[in-house]
Amino acid sequence: MVTVSTIQNNQANYAVSSSSLSAQAKSSIEQSFQTPKKKKHRQDGDNHSLSYYKNDIHKDELVQKNTLAKRIGINIEKTLDIPLIHFPRGLGGAPDYTFFEFLQTAKFPYYIGGPILAALFYAGAKKDNFRSAGAAQKVAKHMALGVGLYYLGAAVAKSIINNTVKISRGVDLKQPYAHYISKSSKKSGAFQKDVEFHTAFESADFTRTDLLYKEEGKTPEEINERYIEYGKKYGIKDDANNIDSTIKPLIKKTIVMARAWQYALTAFFVTLGVGMANQPAWDKASSEGFKKTVKEGIFGKGVNVKDRLHNAKVVVYDYMLKPFGQSFAEFWKGHGKGSSIAGKSVILASAAATLTAITLLLTKTSAKGHKLETTGNNNIKEVQR
Repeated sequence: MVTVSTIQNNQANYAVSSSSLSAQAKSSIEQSFQTPKKKKHRQDGDNHSLSYYKNDIHKDELVQKNTLAKRIGINIEKTLDIPLIHFPRGLGGAPDYTFFEFLQTAKFPYYIGGPILAALFYAGAKKDNFRSAGAAQKVAKHMALGVGLYYLGAAVAKSIINNTVKISRGVDLKQPYAHYISKSSKKSGAFQKDVEFHTAFESADFTRTDLLYKEEGKTPEEINERYIEYGKKYGIKDDANNIDSTIKPLIKKTIVMARAWQYALTAFFVTLGVGMANQPAWDKASSEGFKKTVKEGIFGKGVNVKDRLHNAKVVVYDYMLKPFGQSFAEFWKGHGKGSSIAGKSVILASAAATLTAITLLLTKTSAKGHKLETTGNNNIKEVQR
């Protein structure tokens, strides 16, 4: 286990061993660590360049400044790696195929299953039968909307929980870290990957709390700087030497609750999204008009910038936001007694589940709701009050 004392001992051992070196050897070592190339790489890391983590790290590191653009870049890379790297390695029986690659490969059916299901309804239509083609197109449209709102509902549910724990406890469930894989361990040949982007707070069993230490720090306050920041969020004022051991059980409890509530809320918001996708409001927004506006009004030749922006506004408002709001209202009102009860029940249940999740996360993860007892050797036992 990585602790403050471990880091300080490593620093002390390095200092003792380096003192026994000759001046010439020490000078050589210092020059090797201070070459312009290495300095540039560290500057790239300090500037939070994504290429730094992909090309220049030699150990696992947290990705600094977890911005939306950086997360999009990481997610695009991870998604493309599924068919381009993980599948070929798995199908080829790579001896070093990892559990992470298995989990990534398992996401592939999830990504393509919904769109394929929606497309099958329209593909089976008889082109020589106008009524059949029209009905199939209508069903396919609602299926496609259902798939889109399904993914949107899942994303909204996860975002609500992540923002709650990030603001209240400082724990970013989306915090990525670069996992360095030594080339010497690779035996699969062509499809080598030296860096994988994982999530630092993936689960209670795979929490990389060791990466939260600042190893370059010289004092307990500097080494435990991140844990001290967490302590302020959790309401803990502890000695800098022990605050990491005090915070770790609370971080794990936060992760357990947050992940569970993400899946629970997903069920509610997905149901809400699918219900909204089947409302008549979407039939009023012509798919042909949408395609024509995008193809000719935005990307068409000879269209000036002002008109492009206007058409883009029409696409967003008339074909997306307006029917979205109308479908919500229609789902609430229903088209009969049964659908009215079902719609109101889903909407109210989603709202109640959201409020319950936020309330429990704020109260159950706070240090005020726990009694933390030191059991010796820096081990902390959590006792529920």
